[in-house]
Amino acid sequence: MTPCHLLAIALCGLGLSMPAAAADTVIAHVTLIDGTGGPALQDAWVHLADDRVSAIGTGAPPKRGDEIDGTGKFLIPGLIDTHVHIGGGRIRAEIGGAADEVAARRAAAVPSLHGYLYSGVTSVYDSGNFEDFIFPMRDAERAGEIVSPRIFATGGVVAFPRGYGSGPGATLIGSEEDFDALDRHLDWQPDMVKFIIDPQGRRGIPESPIFTPELLKQAIGRVHARGIRTTVHIPTEVEARMAIEAGIDALAHPAARTDTSAEFPAYVVEKGIPVSTTLTVFSNIAKVADNPGMFDTPLYRATLPEEERNRQKTTERERYIDSGMSAFFTRMLPGMQRNIRASHDNGITLALGTDRSFGPTVHQELELIVESGISPVEAIRIATLNGAIYLGTENDLGSIEVGKLADLVMLSADPTEDVTNAQSVVAVFKGGREIDLSMLDLPVNAH
Repeated sequence: MTPCHLLAIALCGLGLSMPAAAADTVIAHVTLIDGTGGPALQDAWVHLADDRVSAIGTGAPPKRGDEIDGTGKFLIPGLIDTHVHIGGGRIRAEIGGAADEVAARRAAAVPSLHGYLYSGVTSVYDSGNFEDFIFPMRDAERAGEIVSPRIFATGGVVAFPRGYGSGPGATLIGSEEDFDALDRHLDWQPDMVKFIIDPQGRRGIPESPIFTPELLKQAIGRVHARGIRTTVHIPTEVEARMAIEAGIDALAHPAARTDTSAEFPAYVVEKGIPVSTTLTVFSNIAKVADNPGMFDTPLYRATLPEEERNRQKTTERERYIDSGMSAFFTRMLPGMQRNIRASHDNGITLALGTDRSFGPTVHQELELIVESGISPVEAIRIATLNGAIYLGTENDLGSIEVGKLADLVMLSADPTEDVTNAQSVVAVFKGGREIDLSMLDLPVNAH
């Protein structure tokens, strides 16, 4: 083993990456599923130059750069999760200075980010976290300091004082006098700003105060003036309509806590509002009560340490059962899946989101989407191009098209025949560079 290879292993163990040479690669004789929802392209080749797709064709590939034989393989865009919460932000160094705290946070976060890559996820949107944690992580990813999916981040959510979501890390806006706090939040340059509108008042939980429509409109306008997109946590159609009328760009959940009106889907389509699906957060909490073994699948075993899997099967499971959340979400889940199917059938742009913190949950979400009655090929679009639309990055991400960033996943089986085949990851490319999956900080690579 060369000194250079030893250095690469050491850097990877710290979540760091070595500078990569400019990509000039042809993936040849592959079945191309480009993420647009169109038919697969057989015996295709895709040329990657620098960090983008430079050409696509069929038959004999061009003689340029390195060639990767894709015979019998399937190429899809990198998967996108539009609703995650990366762990590590709550870590506070008990002994030592800020550098110790930063190192501890990064050590906690990097394995989770590696789990996303191993699962074929090349972009994540962190939909609520501590600003002094997630933005430095985002900066480290963009500087190439860590091996990670692309990180898009909100930082702290924007909530009404004493309302739902107004805990530590939130930006609280109760009147125009609080807009200075919003401006300080915007100085972090979030990729999207997430608002919270949830009056609660269910399962014995007292009602919570929320924004007035006018205050929400003014706050969203202030965010838009800085060129930043917005999304919102809403529980029902009432809050969704309020946010859309105020100018929101996306919904962080379906409006599924109660049934929606027959007119609502057309209204969402008319306004051009994408919706993050987030079925998995409800499914996991509902199903873990009777099936804690759901965390023992091969993909979970490969990417999640045994200690964390056991915590999900014991401490977290008991919390969900004792709080009544498992029973409540069990009742909600069928209606949510009907809502997802109806939203899709009525033309709403659905984008895959899990509201979880682990890569394998993306594949649970894909399965739940298909179980809802959506075809696997459309589910792949929901997990790729529609995710980019949700983030406002569709000009660069989400599909395999000439000029777009070369975030790609090679599979050994056809995901349009069976969406669970999206787990058969052979190779992952981010910006045209292949990720060495064997060097990720994951249980599957432990020796």
